[in-house]
Amino acid sequence: MNEFMLFIKATGNPVGNLPAEKQEQHIQKVGGFIQNLVTQGKMKDAQPLVPGGVVISNDNGSFTEQPINEKEEMIAGYYHIHAKDLNEVIGITKSDPRFEDGKWRMEIRQIMKIDGINK
Repeated sequence: MNEFMLFIKATGNPVGNLPAEKQEQHIQKVGGFIQNLVTQGKMKDAQPLVPGGVVISNDNGSFTEQPINEKEEMIAGYYHIHAKDLNEVIGITKSDPRFEDGKWRMEIRQIMKIDGINK
């Protein structure tokens, strides 16, 4: 099995823009989706991220700190997925019910295996 990180991206807060009843429905749908993947052994971890944060950059020994602009696209959370290949993880991604509620994007990246780094 290969491992993949799915970075859930959004501009602003698509769930926060929904009416309260729709927010609860969204949470239930996505929570059920996640639980189903965990039960199948396809999901290792999933977490939402608090909006905001800081980007640290280094240019030749000079650090800069810049707040994340919440009006631009940002990472809203992640999934850590087990799948046999990219096609399987694409299918998993497309079945995420979050796409029914607002504008979302997901970036899929395979985790590189390096002795001495990976668990």
